Amino acid sequence: MMETNNKLNNNTYIPQNQSVESESQPKIIINDAIKIYKRGKIEVVALRGLTCDFNQGEITVIMGPSGCGKTTLLNMIGGLDRLNSGNILIDGRNICHFSDTELEKYRRHKIGFVFQFLNLIPELTAEENILLPLELSGTLSNERREFIKELLDIIGLEERKTHRPDELSGGEQQRISIAAALANNPDIILCDEPTGELDSQSKNMVMGLLHSVIEKFPDKTIIIVSHDPDLKKIADKMYYIRDGAISHHFSKKELKELKNSSSEQNDFSLQDPNRAQEVALLELRELSHIINEKIKKIDKNLHAQ
Repeated sequence: MMETNNKLNNNTYIPQNQSVESESQPKIIINDAIKIYKRGKIEVVALRGLTCDFNQGEITVIMGPSGCGKTTLLNMIGGLDRLNSGNILIDGRNICHFSDTELEKYRRHKIGFVFQFLNLIPELTAEENILLPLELSGTLSNERREFIKELLDIIGLEERKTHRPDELSGGEQQRISIAAALANNPDIILCDEPTGELDSQSKNMVMGLLHSVIEKFPDKTIIIVSHDPDLKKIADKMYYIRDGAISHHFSKKELKELKNSSSEQNDFSLQDPNRAQEVALLELRELSHIINEKIKKIDKNLHAQ
């Protein structure tokens, strides 16, 4: 894993899962984040003193039930909204103190967004959709064009670059969306349910692509929010959010043990039976959500017939 160059000092926030002896701090540090939305006279607390961090060269997956604050956290990191209180440090700079102009520049140059509902322009080809963000920002250079060619090769769609979205499968469209998010060569890629609407084959292809991106570009940080437990296969770290705060997380070491273990439940029961029960309960809730969504989709299709 590539490390950042920001050295710890006496005034630097140290995440709970990082020792004082560490030579560098994470790429992203969220400290005591609070976000409250007002709906008329009702206040909804989306983030409740949330604290976590994200490392360069890693994929972090964030899971939790609907309404727990996953997407809110993603929006805050992406500079799409502001916290009520707390700090978000990116490379040691607190983006909560940015002006609107600085925040816009931060989004343009530092962030790439991948959404569940693809924002592809139907009239444009795959390659044109990837180039569009660069053309709009006036940063399309010969060097960037060469980078786009490299991206098309990485996502395996060089031969389909002249096809329009309706001529591509759902998995191919999502790969184009990921390439578009990478077009401006951002440091941070934020993915909101990137596999949510895909079949198993397409999902595996997208997961493989995200994993290859972090291997090819180890200076980047990928953060995924999802209900899909299969994403743990490519995760370097996982956070579970409940009621706007981190309920627990899996470290890189723990995830490796999970992947190598034939029984996740037995693996964690040996270390902490109480935690094993909590993890099992949360994962069952996630599976329940997925099952309910599938039932709704099938029921909708049956009624449409």
